[in-house]
Amino acid sequence: MKKLMLAAAMAALSYCGSANAQEYSLRFSTSQVNPNEPIVKAMKTFSERVEKRSDGRIAITVMTGDQLGAQKKVNEMVMSGASLLSATDYGQLGQFVPDMSILAGPYVYPSLEATDRLFASDLYKELSAKLEAQGIKIIMPNGLFGYRHIISNKAVRTPADLAGVTIRVPSSPIMMATFGSYGARPTELPWGDVYNALQTGVVDAAEGPFGSIAGAKLNETRKVVSKTGHQIMFTAWVASSQFFNGLPEDLQKILLEEGQTIAKELTETTLETDDAYAKQLADSGVEIVTDVDVPAFVEASRVAYDKVPNITPGIYDRVQKAMAE
Repeated sequence: MKKLMLAAAMAALSYCGSANAQEYSLRFSTSQVNPNEPIVKAMKTFSERVEKRSDGRIAITVMTGDQLGAQKKVNEMVMSGASLLSATDYGQLGQFVPDMSILAGPYVYPSLEATDRLFASDLYKELSAKLEAQGIKIIMPNGLFGYRHIISNKAVRTPADLAGVTIRVPSSPIMMATFGSYGARPTELPWGDVYNALQTGVVDAAEGPFGSIAGAKLNETRKVVSKTGHQIMFTAWVASSQFFNGLPEDLQKILLEEGQTIAKELTETTLETDDAYAKQLADSGVEIVTDVDVPAFVEASRVAYDKVPNITPGIYDRVQKAMAE
């Protein structure tokens, strides 16, 4: 009898140990392909740190080039509870919480310093909570992805230069509204389709940060980049609320802490490499147009905020107030 009791106790201890050491496997999706882009390096670093700190209880596999599908599809999978991480942005997340589109709006940020105040604000917590209620938990909120510019076959110095131009934009309500306000014909396409779309003439132009333009080799299809800087894009890394809430508290803490750390590092790396990517493009024969009438673009952009479906009246002013405080 004593032997049976001892065996039962050992089995119970063994079970508890296995439960505590339960492993969680996640696939981490991004549209970017080039392993040298700051965001891809950051994703891999984050994954390695999480696995190390969790003693292997969380294993993350980075999947580049939309291998799991376009961002919109992946984000929907995350929302439904899939064991995924998605490197997305606030324009994409605006499909679930329309007010989040503002955070990907044209010329919305007066400075990077101001964004620190926004992401620490009660307003941001409010928007994040609404997203979490929809099934999407933000793990990393504010890694700088880059300043977005326009690549085409001609210089774009004013909004009038985009009249009638078919331009690829992300699947984002605010980006559709922005380029519509410039008189362009915005077309939503996954990032992985942009090169072919430019090469075959499906679209005339595209837009993105220097690093993404160079990483996707879009300079092989178009030879003019105009520095409009129409958007400061932050990447947000998200998981399923259901998945996150099912994790032990120590693992939740690891994910959030490593997310905060990598956000700062990604922002620093993106700023450091931006000029290098611009030089790489120039060295390949791309003309970098710098005499852009930015005030004209800012003025033309104002109406875009009123065209985003289901957006809360006054949300733009609340965002500006949060950054000013």
